[in-house]
Amino acid sequence: MSKMDKPIVLVLSADPAVEPEALIGKVRKIPTIQCREQLADGQTGYVYSISTKYYQTEIVLCPWKSSSELSALPEAILKQTEGILIYFDATDRDFLKRLPGYASFVTDADIEFGILLCSELQEESDKGITYREAKQFCNVLDVIELEPSGETEDEEAAGVDELIQAMHNFIWSNVNMNRKAGDVAGGGAELGTSNVNEQTTAEDERRIEEELKGFEKLLIQVMQFRPNTNSWTRNERLAYAQEFAEMFDELLEDED
Repeated sequence: MSKMDKPIVLVLSADPAVEPEALIGKVRKIPTIQCREQLADGQTGYVYSISTKYYQTEIVLCPWKSSSELSALPEAILKQTEGILIYFDATDRDFLKRLPGYASFVTDADIEFGILLCSELQEESDKGITYREAKQFCNVLDVIELEPSGETEDEEAAGVDELIQAMHNFIWSNVNMNRKAGDVAGGGAELGTSNVNEQTTAEDERRIEEELKGFEKLLIQVMQFRPNTNSWTRNERLAYAQEFAEMFDELLEDED
């Protein structure tokens, strides 16, 4: 994928009552007529801008109507695909039969960011699909409830906010890391990896290189987060993610 291409996130719906565009609208919170992008084979994508404390980027949310025929996905789109969102009806137990197929697609396409979405999971299997069953049939996809009725811990994102937070926490291939020149060269302007001040001393360059290596090491750990924690519970994954956030903060504080 070239640097000009934006990462694509496929958005599917296995529930006939929910259109992929409706899910995209929940994430972007703007009309679908805005920020559209033409993709291969006449597919229309919807640009979603992400800006966090550590990076900023744009990705493209691509609705895919043929949720049961992912093999028909155009090669040009598949090459740009870095994520997938699959909505399902948690009261429809037949969906469990389709999960292994989705898992195979995610694995074969080497997709790191994958999430199953539903309105709300069921507590008992006789009423529908439980969280444990969803993970049992497909351990390569996380599960998020968009309309959970239970209480969540203080400051813990839930519903659509949890989905948005997950998208912001993922390190996409085209991220532009936010760095401060004042931390390494005494100034206060923004500093990009290709925008180093020409008057930077050898010592400053050495410090910059060390800091970049620190970021690179941390990013590698972040990229390995998903495969390393597939078998963990949601709370264990959240705790591990919090450790990463603290490591980022400590790294930035060391530069002050």
